[in-house]
This record gives sequence, structure tokens and C-alpha cells, in this order.
Amino acid sequence: MVRRTKEDAMETRSKLLDAAEALFSEKGVTHTSMMHVAEKAGVTRGAIYHHFENKMDLIESLMGRVKLPIDEMREQISEASEFGILEEIKARSKEFLARVQNEPQVQSLASILLHKCEYIDEVNPIKLRHVSGRNECIDDVENLFQKAIDAGEIAPTIEARMAVIGLFSLVDGLIYNWLLAPDFFPLVEYGNTAIDTYVKGLPR
Repeated sequence: MVRRTKEDAMETRSKLLDAAEALFSEKGVTHTSMMHVAEKAGVTRGAIYHHFENKMDLIESLMGRVKLPIDEMREQISEASEFGILEEIKARSKEFLARVQNEPQVQSLASILLHKCEYIDEVNPIKLRHVSGRNECIDDVENLFQKAIDAGEIAPTIEARMAVIGLFSLVDGLIYNWLLAPDFFPLVEYGNTAIDTYVKGLPR
């Protein structure tokens, strides 16, 4: 009986997160209330507040169940080989695009963060987490670019910081525009070519 109760609770929690993901993607974060999520999931007001203290708690749980590509990229970069550094940077950037294009939950979360989340006081912690993760990843990739410079893969005339900001602007811009109209261009195909072209264009 206890096991069944726990399974039921986990099932209800999952339904609520699925409902929140759908509503945030459709209506935006600020225009979605806790009751909207409860109604979408087919549960009572008491049920949603049993699982989540408030909307911020709900959003944090939604983000927590999907490892953001930028977080995973940081972990992978920390294990990067010192050889073929530019190839490693390109591979991780391309994997980032592939996850956004091919994994529905990752795609939904990216859409919410980039298009459906007004960064006002109510959801400011989301912005802080997003910016913090981005900045840490930029620092990590900057270190890789510096290693590439030191190893002679890139000319010393280029600044590592400049190189990483250019790459991140390219990748973020691709994702942002693709999410506006996914049928307009293939993210991975065009994105991979754009990344290759950018890295190839760095002075040697």
C-alpha cells in the first residue's frame, strides 16, 4: 500500500510537471498560474500545493528534471582532452544543438527560457540560474580556447574571450531563431556548418 501511494504521488508530480511544461511553452511563465497547471493536470488545488510550494518551486523542479545542455556541456568540457582542442569545442557545440533539436523536453525548456519567460521579480531566480550557468560555461570554453592558442591551434593575435563570445553568440542566435519557426531551417544541419565555418575562420 505504501509503495502504491508513493508511485501515485510520483505519477501526480510527473503529470504536474508535464502540464507546467506545456502551459509555460504555450502561455508563458507569468501568464500561467498554479491553478492553470492543476487544471491541466486534472488534479486539485490541494494536490499541486502538496507537491510544490509555489510557482517558483514548480519552475525549479521543471528545470531540475532536465539537465540543461549548457550544464551538460560544462561537465563534458571538464573532461576534454588536451589534444584536438578546437575539434572538442566544435563537437560540444554541435551536441548542444542536437539536444535542443532532438529532445522534446530540452527543446521545450529552451523555448521557455528564451521566449516564454519574462525576467521580472517573480521569476528572477530563473534568470540568475540561466545567466550563472552561461557565464560558467563561457569561462570553461574560454579556457579551452586559451589552450588552443597556447598549443598553436589558433594564432596568438586572437583573444580567447573574444573567440568564445563569438561562438556563444552564434549558437544562441541559431537556437533563438530556430525556436521561433522550427520548420524554417534545420538547426543541426545549418548549425553544424555555421560552427565549422566560424572555427575555420579563426586566424592560425
